[in-house]
Amino acid sequence: MPTRRDPRLDSGEPLDASRGLTTIGGRGAYLALFSQIGIMLLVSMLGGALLGNAVDRELGTRPILLVVGFAGGTVVGTVGVARTVARALARFDALEASANAERLRRRIASEKERRER
Repeated sequence: MPTRRDPRLDSGEPLDASRGLTTIGGRGAYLALFSQIGIMLLVSMLGGALLGNAVDRELGTRPILLVVGFAGGTVVGTVGVARTVARALARFDALEASANAERLRRRIASEKERRER
């Protein structure tokens, strides 16, 4: 663990201190998001295709509604993924802003303490 500090980036903590989304927990958040995206697309596309196939069997219009169901599932999945990613990015931005505000608050407090000495 390096104890040297870069004077330009001095935050009073070791250089290898990890924070935010770069930590193991942060990588877990990305893994969960990507898993959710994959499952969402899989379920919507497969569900649309199965529903289209079932209706095709009943109407005898194979493969027209299978393709339509697959395309519809793709559209629904894509919209769901876009909304999920937008919410996740907003949450990640809020976490990063909160972490930055906390670091700034600590730095101001340490500067104030150093001036008082």
